[in-house]
Amino acid sequence: MFKHVFGPVPSRRLGISLGVDLVVPKSCNMNCVFCECGATPKLTTQRQRFKDPQEVKDEIKRAIEEVTPDYITFSGSGEPTLSTDIGEIIDWIKANTKSKVCVITNSLLLDDKKVVEEIKNADLVIPTLNSVEDRIFKMINRPGNVNVSKVMEGLENLSSMYGGEVYLETFIIEGLNDSNEHTDKMAQFIKKLRFNKIQLNSLDRQGTEHWVKPASMETLERIKERYHENGIDNVEIVGKMKEHDKKIKMDKELVENMQSKRKYTEEELETIYDVK
Repeated sequence: MFKHVFGPVPSRRLGISLGVDLVVPKSCNMNCVFCECGATPKLTTQRQRFKDPQEVKDEIKRAIEEVTPDYITFSGSGEPTLSTDIGEIIDWIKANTKSKVCVITNSLLLDDKKVVEEIKNADLVIPTLNSVEDRIFKMINRPGNVNVSKVMEGLENLSSMYGGEVYLETFIIEGLNDSNEHTDKMAQFIKKLRFNKIQLNSLDRQGTEHWVKPASMETLERIKERYHENGIDNVEIVGKMKEHDKKIKMDKELVENMQSKRKYTEEELETIYDVK
């Protein structure tokens, strides 16, 4: 039975992504209004071992016998960098498989250089920065008694210590972080960072708060153009999942584990799975 590995996930950004969940539901240091995993009952700030690393490795080994993912991705039931085992398991994947590794993080723990050191062997890191204004940051991410300067410091650590690819994600919520003035402030800070591209993301499934709605394509295009006016050209809008020509046979356990973390529509499943 699979308890820690799920998918492959129909990912809009990573193609065929095999998920690895190193934490238990819902372990996170934020309570983001847009989170597809639901609300965080109690913020968790202490890094710890949540699961048996050998069990995780054994499940990855079994899963890749069934499917060859584009990425093995650390995400799932909360913030993956809360796990003190993330570095060990990344290194094991790189040594024992041919898969690329991605870490999706809310960036809050990257101010700890030990965390950046642990994830340095990942091929891709997708950190989040939704605002450089503390008031807006707290409205969107709801991190408790933490200022956005902690995230900004962490992103600067990542830029100086990590040599792999970085896709800097910004989740756009109209009326909060979509103004030209806000984008100008974001650009001023982002220019200090090393990254491959900025990804403008928007709600794709129901988030934690029902008032959060998908940003319009007009808004996303305007923000992209504003970054361009600020001298940042490598900006993309995260679109719909593209359908794969070669479909994957569904593994009931892996898919059920995936659906337990967030719901996927039949249309999404059909983009990568042979569901007939």
